[in-house]
Amino acid sequence: MAKYLYPAVFTPAGKDGYTVAFPDLINCYTQGDDLQDAYEMASDVLCLMLYHMEEEKASIPVASNPKDIHV
Repeated sequence: MAKYLYPAVFTPAGKDGYTVAFPDLINCYTQGDDLQDAYEMASDVLCLMLYHMEEEKASIPVASNPKDIHV
């Protein structure tokens, strides 16, 4: 399996912790009860998404430069 590095956007969700989105990957998002949980969940969902894309031989997009992502 190849190694990938994608930027993630962590957004506070009030009392509900954080939401996490990967701007370069459609439908790749998650949430966590706190920042540590959100980080762990983000790592898991990113790995699962990329594994699925590799298995399906889908085109895996090039990661954006974090400086180019507007939040």
